Amino acid sequence: MNKFCYQINKNERPKDTVMIHHNNHSQGFTLIELMAGVAIISLLLGLSFNGLSDLIQWSKLNSAAAKLSADLKNSQSQAFYEGVYYKLQFWPSLDRYRIYKQTELINDIILEDIDLFNTNFTDNNLYFYPNGVPSMGGTITLKNKRGKTLYVIMTPVTARVRVSPNPPENW
Repeated sequence: MNKFCYQINKNERPKDTVMIHHNNHSQGFTLIELMAGVAIISLLLGLSFNGLSDLIQWSKLNSAAAKLSADLKNSQSQAFYEGVYYKLQFWPSLDRYRIYKQTELINDIILEDIDLFNTNFTDNNLYFYPNGVPSMGGTITLKNKRGKTLYVIMTPVTARVRVSPNPPENW
């Protein structure tokens, strides 16, 4: 007689036999359960990656607007402090702008992943006179790859600079 089987006619089992339980519940996962889990995780990762990409693009746009704002304020201060003309020349088609001290190029800024969409300065040039007063007020429009827009707005005479998601009221 086999040690691993019960005797059919007796209610007792012999002492040297081992009882094996057969259970219909397995210890692992089925292929369908695994595929469902992978699909859910993939969906969550895909959604979070899209949100992360939007956040990175928004951050780049904010950084570019803050840098442009700081450059405008710094150029105004330098013009007043040094008593010379400063000029900011915008190149919307090249997504860059340059800062000149009189005729000397001081800085050439290329906006990476940001579109310098347009300016409303005459000939895309802004001058700061030796007394720190700008040649005119105006707006520089920046866009990111996702189509989000920020406006760097400078008021005439005082050269107050602010960054806004909304265009100026006089547009």
